[in-house]
Amino acid sequence: KAWSRGPRCLLRAPRGFSSLAATVDLNYRIAIDGKDLPQDAELPGTGALPLMVMHGLLGSAPNLRAFTLNTKISGGRPVVRCDLRNHGASGHSDVMTTEAMSADLVRLMDKLGINSAIILGHSLGGRVAMYTALENPSRVASVVVSDIAPVQYYEPPATDRSSTSLSHILTSLSELDLTHVSSRSDAMGALEPRIPSQAIRGFALMNLEPVPGTDGKQWRWRCNLPVLLDSLNNWDDFNVLDGPYEGPALFVRGSNSEYILPNDPEHQYALDRLFPSNQIESIEGAGHWLHAEKPKEFVDVVAKFLEVYG
Repeated sequence: KAWSRGPRCLLRAPRGFSSLAATVDLNYRIAIDGKDLPQDAELPGTGALPLMVMHGLLGSAPNLRAFTLNTKISGGRPVVRCDLRNHGASGHSDVMTTEAMSADLVRLMDKLGINSAIILGHSLGGRVAMYTALENPSRVASVVVSDIAPVQYYEPPATDRSSTSLSHILTSLSELDLTHVSSRSDAMGALEPRIPSQAIRGFALMNLEPVPGTDGKQWRWRCNLPVLLDSLNNWDDFNVLDGPYEGPALFVRGSNSEYILPNDPEHQYALDRLFPSNQIESIEGAGHWLHAEKPKEFVDVVAKFLEVYG
């Protein structure tokens, strides 16, 4: 498994953001009725609660585009998918805490005139969703968390890292010599010895883009790799929170993933303590990237929740 579990669960301090770095502008796109609106369009008034959608580490808003364009999700409902800070087309910052990412999300909601929304996040985005629900419960009507639990995760020691560990993947990307890369296929080949999985390489290299004005001869990373690598084991802000969030909370897990373990005492304690109204749904045959591995099943689980709590 890519991550090990730590001994601590999420604890809680007084509400309201404190000691925050400056927020950054988040790139976003609004969808409704199965279609994307023009970039930076205003939020349409439909009477339905908006749904805010966030990706995971090394991801970006397009990863969840198909999900947001499904009419079971965006039929009659505005859905806002966004890039987290240091990802995609959003702003970069040396600060990469869950607290700061949550503040970015709340600022985007303010910009769009959203007082309350359903918040959905996968993996790292799920951490942001949980933090926002605990810290700003009046802004969160309900929360959907995709394959992450409110516990501390940490990377294994350097001597025990597999080719699929997040630290190994980020290190491999940061050490790739881009002066020898003239296409994405060049990068795929160069990374193969260190990251054998073609699927993982392909996903990670979605962050690689040609430098404008170089005719594809020079390439760069869209994401802020050094900061992401440095912050891997620092997303531990839940230890300063004590909850609970009383609203509806859906946790969706892949049956082949170990990020949410319903029978693990630590996971169960954290879930019940911080999200007492939680419900857990498992998608059979899915791993951590369940929205990509089992898209229909993921849509159906979320849509059923939205029918009741959205």
